[in-house]
Amino acid sequence: MQIMHIPGGDVVAVMEAKEVVLAEVALMRYVGGNPDSNLAVRMMQAFVTANEEAERRAKEAGEGGEAASA
Repeated sequence: MQIMHIPGGDVVAVMEAKEVVLAEVALMRYVGGNPDSNLAVRMMQAFVTANEEAERRAKEAGEGGEAASA
């Protein structure tokens, strides 16, 4: 994982796919055993949202490429 500080003052973590999967599984397990942990639940929601956004962008990019080749 790489941590980057962007000009707006935010911090971004860049992870390989295997790291993301491992972190998501670990969070799912932790949240399953500790459903009252607000921080863990919010982190899990952030992972799910990020993954859904990445899938949506990949799909849109794929559809754009198909349209360009047609």
